[in-house]
Amino acid sequence: MRWLPLLAASALSLAPATVALPADSLEPCQQTVISLSDLLDEQKGQGHGTGFVHNSEEEHTGTGRLSQWSRQNKDDFLEALRNNNADDYIVVMGNEAGDLDSLVSAVALSFMYNHLDPPQKAVALLQTEQDALDLRPENALALHYAKMSSGHRDLLTADELPIKPVDMGHRIKGIALVDHNVPRSDWSKARISAIIDHHEDRGFGNDTANPRIVERSGSCSSLVTRYVLDNLPGAEKAFPVPPAYEMLESAAADGAAESQVRAPLPQELVELLLRTIAIDSSGLDKDSRQLVDVQSASRLFARSSWRHRKLKEVMDTLDKDLKASRRALDGLDVRSLLRRDWKGDSIPTQSKKYPHIALGFASSPVSLEEQINRTPEGTAPEWFAIERAWTAEIQADVSVALTNFRDHKTGEKTRQIALVVAHGYGKRLHEGSANRLFNQLRHAIEHAGVKDLDKWHRPDKKPLLARRAVYQYQGDYSRKFWRPILENVVKEWEG
Repeated sequence: MRWLPLLAASALSLAPATVALPADSLEPCQQTVISLSDLLDEQKGQGHGTGFVHNSEEEHTGTGRLSQWSRQNKDDFLEALRNNNADDYIVVMGNEAGDLDSLVSAVALSFMYNHLDPPQKAVALLQTEQDALDLRPENALALHYAKMSSGHRDLLTADELPIKPVDMGHRIKGIALVDHNVPRSDWSKARISAIIDHHEDRGFGNDTANPRIVERSGSCSSLVTRYVLDNLPGAEKAFPVPPAYEMLESAAADGAAESQVRAPLPQELVELLLRTIAIDSSGLDKDSRQLVDVQSASRLFARSSWRHRKLKEVMDTLDKDLKASRRALDGLDVRSLLRRDWKGDSIPTQSKKYPHIALGFASSPVSLEEQINRTPEGTAPEWFAIERAWTAEIQADVSVALTNFRDHKTGEKTRQIALVVAHGYGKRLHEGSANRLFNQLRHAIEHAGVKDLDKWHRPDKKPLLARRAVYQYQGDYSRKFWRPILENVVKEWEG
């Protein structure tokens, strides 16, 4: 169980934090201050997060209501699919990177579908291989708190499907997309039954998706929460905390929450959603949140075990806890760093010889220099050799590796983008075609309007080999910025 050492690393690296706890025995102006560890220990003492005892040699079965429901629901779907009897199921899927927002959004929406009146059969699918999920320690930590089974065994992953997605479209009722709004090409034959997303709207599912919600938010889980609480039978609507930032600093759920906590959501799911909103909105920070994040968090908060505390301070604490875990990546090698947050697909082109190009994007909070240091020989050629082996394994023609980190000298937030176009073996491009595609992609990067885009140089000062380009820059130009630009280049490529 690879994630257990990462949990320990998270605990050791977590900065101190405090949460204000109202105390009945104190004067109204007084507070009891408790530490982050006290908050988490109290949750464990109440049974929220200790469904099993840690043991790296054993697998553990979750004991929470959410774990038991999810495990049974997964088994029921797989049995129905094997028996060709799954045509009344909606498969709810997050994006292929498998981050916490995608995972939790899919679980929450599938739970709601199954508890409608009448029920709609649905199952959450993680578009990630099971062993790759452990590369995100924050996922393992959040699921541990939710009393889920170890090793993500309660959740359906892509490698557990007995039928390839391209052959499943006619065997199920449809798919629901959360945390993305464009289905992967291998799901293109499936009917889009629903979309809930916070990325740029790409226009898919306009005629079939109901609901079709694409709007700005810090976390897709906030949009899913609003939809679930508005539509789940018996989910009384708790009054939202006023959204003004200065009011959030001191607001608690108080009386409105006390009378509105009755809801058919398992508390493990309520607090899993809260943790996800917390990490995605930086604890409801004013620069990272939207109104829907505040409103959804406050409605969930009224149903949580923390409802007598202050919303903003609890969200800050949850954010710090998960982010400390997310940064515990020291044990990951280059291949693991490329896998842990990979988004890719087969993109149609204008070329008759190469009608589809496999394009993928890796994102990592570890600089390219540090990744190079993690190779066995500590050299740039070895990093590119590992990248080449990984993309050959998944049959990617073009890979874009993105990094974001703090420069250790200046303290500035810095990003890098590494472009590689492969050729020459297997099903990959011939050299001339690879060169032409590389030149068009490189031109798009250099003319994308990124200020102070500088060419990156190898630590040994030697030139990069053909069809490789690396740049460094400051600014918020993440994968959300680069992916549509480079996908459009591929779509227009004539070979």
